[in-house]
Formats: sequence, C-alpha cells, structure tokens
Amino acid sequence: MKLKNRILPAMLFFGVVALSSCEKQENETVDPTLEQGMISHVMVDSAEVTSYKFSGKQLSQINHYNKETGELETFEKFDRDNKGRLYKASTLLASSNALLAEQQYTYNQKGDLTKTTSAYYTGGNMEYSSYATYEYSSDKKLEKKIVFDGSETDKDSKAKSYITYEVLPNGNYSQEKQYIIDEKGDGKLYSTTTYSFDSNLNPFHEISEPGVASSPNNVISASTVVHGSKKTYTYKYSYKYDERGYPLSQTVTNPKGQVETFKYLYSN
Repeated sequence: MKLKNRILPAMLFFGVVALSSCEKQENETVDPTLEQGMISHVMVDSAEVTSYKFSGKQLSQINHYNKETGELETFEKFDRDNKGRLYKASTLLASSNALLAEQQYTYNQKGDLTKTTSAYYTGGNMEYSSYATYEYSSDKKLEKKIVFDGSETDKDSKAKSYITYEVLPNGNYSQEKQYIIDEKGDGKLYSTTTYSFDSNLNPFHEISEPGVASSPNNVISASTVVHGSKKTYTYKYSYKYDERGYPLSQTVTNPKGQVETFKYLYSN
C-alpha cells in the first residue's frame, strides 16, 4: 500500500493500497485472471524486504523489513467498510507502534475511488497533509489525478500538480503526463512517462489504487522524458514466470545500467 507515493522496490509502481473488495466492476475484462495464490513476500538477495498478509482475498497488512538486519521496520494496516472497500490505511513504526502516516479513501456511488486524504506524523504531531481527487472516463478508466497541498478545509490549500492517463482497452496504463501548477493556477507539462507491458499476470493488479500499478500485466519498460531538461530516463524490467504465468522474479535495470533482481513468493 503505498500511500505517500513510495516506490515499491520490486515494481517501481505507485499506489499499492489494498483497494480490492468483494465487488467487481461491470464489464470487467481482465485477462489473464489471478485465480489462486496471492503475493506473500518480496525478496532481495535472499533477504525478505516486504511481506503481505491477506484475510481471504483482501490485503490486511504489509510489512517492510530492513534488508541488512531482517528487522521489521514499518507496517501498514488497512480498515474496510461493510462492502469490503478500504477506507483507512495506517503506517506505523514497528518498534513503538507510533503512527507515521494515515490515509483515508472516499468512493462515489459506482464504487470508484474519488478522493484520498493523507496525513504524515512525527513524534505524534502531524507535520504535513495533502489530498488527491480522481476523475474517470465513461468506461470507468482513470483519466486524471489532482494533488493538493494541505487539507480540504484549509483555505490556503492549493492544487500543486496533476497527472493525466492514457489507458489501453485491456486496462494497462500506457502513458502518464505530470503537470506542475504555477502560482497563476496554470499547469505546465513537467514529464511524460510511457510504459510497455508483457502479457502475464501482474500480482499487484487487484490490490492497487488506480494507475499503472493496477495494470493487469507487468511493466517491461518505463521511459520518462523530463521536458525542462529534455532528458530521458528509462527503466527496463525482465521476468521469470511459473507455469501459471505468475512472475517468479523481476530484474530491474535502471537508467545508469545498474541491475537488481527481486524474487516473488506466493501463498500457493
């Protein structure tokens, strides 16, 4: 559950937030389908870095471990409403259970995520807050996410950026454009990221907030153009799969040519 746009080490994806519920969208055509076995662990160099706990098919907790010591550093817990939808996610420090961050989620009558609010804490005191709104096309695909500084009730709260999305017919998010909003309220194109995908199962598809993380297939390339500097940064991803099409490992090559491999484990 990545609530503060933390980068998942194995996926370079934003927004794994346990959004899955018992409800299915109308005309949902996700192919292939994850029929059994949920993601349970992510390993790096034989060290556990992330583990996932489920209650049935709903994600209930994510644990984050220190790669060097193996100690649990932080964990995320999720609260759901009577429809199984996530309405609150809390990130806590493992050593003291101190609250580090809290996110709340709001949905429309169709069940689409329409707003997230985020608050970040230090020593029990809130240091920063923000919120985001989501806009969808008529076929329920995410078109735009707007991010605001401060709380919705703060008179000084302003939109600081927004992202527009292009989604393929199969549900994969093929492009993101990020805009920075200036003091006049005008959006200036900051970056464009283009994604390409394999045809295999993305194990984070059903537990991610709308965006590239929720694509049904796995990203094999992410290329970002930063328009001000005219520089391009490209990440490459390769996978090994089991007989069901689940990724067993992911090898990431960053723009500098450095390589790191992540191993995925499943509940069955």
